[in-house]
Amino acid sequence: MNDSRKFKVSPRGTGPWPGSNDERSVQVWLKSRISNGVEEAERNPVVGLCLEVVSRMGKGERLMNNYRFPESEIDTLAVMADRVAKGEPVQYVIGSAHFDGCDFKVDASVLIPRPETEELVFSLVEKIKMFDAKGRVLDLGTGSGCIAVAIKRRLPEWKVFASDFSQGAIDVAKENSKSIEAEVTFECSDILKKRPFEPTCFDAVVSNPPYIPEQEKLTMEHRVTGCEPLSALFVPDNAPLLFYKRIIGLCEGGMLNPGGWLAFECHTGFATDVSDLFHGSKTRWSQISLIKDLQGKPRHVFARIDLT
Repeated sequence: MNDSRKFKVSPRGTGPWPGSNDERSVQVWLKSRISNGVEEAERNPVVGLCLEVVSRMGKGERLMNNYRFPESEIDTLAVMADRVAKGEPVQYVIGSAHFDGCDFKVDASVLIPRPETEELVFSLVEKIKMFDAKGRVLDLGTGSGCIAVAIKRRLPEWKVFASDFSQGAIDVAKENSKSIEAEVTFECSDILKKRPFEPTCFDAVVSNPPYIPEQEKLTMEHRVTGCEPLSALFVPDNAPLLFYKRIIGLCEGGMLNPGGWLAFECHTGFATDVSDLFHGSKTRWSQISLIKDLQGKPRHVFARIDLT
C-alpha cells in the first residue's frame, strides 16, 4: 500500500503511519514509534499489549483471522505510542495492570502493581490460611487495592479491610473491588496520624508502604518519578523506616491480635533493618523471616506477634 496516510481518519493521531494494516506492518511500525521511551528488551511486550487492548483480540486470534487493523485502531495506537514514547508507563496508557490473574484499573493516583508484590500476597496467604478460624486482614497503603483484592479472592471467607491516605487511590481501589467482585471495606485515612478502622483488631496486617529515600530520585527512571504518585514511593532520607516503625507500633498497641501475622514489602537496602525492628522490640515477636524475591533480592519481612 503506497499511501500510508490513508489510515488517518481521526485528528488525534499524527504520522508517520504504517505501510499496511496487516499484523506485521503495524507491529513493526508501533515498535519503532515507542523506541524512544521503552528499552529494547521491553518493546515487544509493550507492543503486544497495546495491539491486544486496541483490537480486543490476542495475537493468535488475529493471525488465525488474518486480522487487518482498521483506521480508527491505528489512529488510537498512534496516540498511545506518543504517550509511551514520552516515558509514560504503558499501564497508565491502557488504564490497567495485570496482577494475580486479574486486570486492575490504574491511573496516576496509584502505583502500578509489581510482580514482587504478588509474591508478598502468596506468602501471606499461605501463612494465614492455616488459621483454624476465619479472620480479618488489613492492607495499609492499599493504592489500587491489588493486595487487598487478591487476598479476598484467595481467602473469600476472610474479611478484608484496606486504607490509604489518598482519596484518589481509594476511589480506584473501590472500582477494582467492585469490578473484580471481591468485597473489601475501605477507609481513607493517614496511617501516620491515626489508627485505621479503630477499634477493630486484625489477624493479619500487610503493607507495601513508601520506602524509597528521597535522594534516590536522581537515579530512577522518569517513567517512575515523573508519572507514579511520589507520596506512595518516597520517604525522607533521614527516616527510611518511618512507616515500618509506625505500623509495628500500632500492631504492638493492639491493632494486631495475639498470634497474628505482620507482612511487609521492603526496600532491598533496608530489609534487614526492618527485620531488626522486630528483634529489638520489647514486644515478643516470633517466626521473624526475611524472604528474597524471585530476583534473589531481600524483599519481604514477616513476623508473628506472640500469643502471650
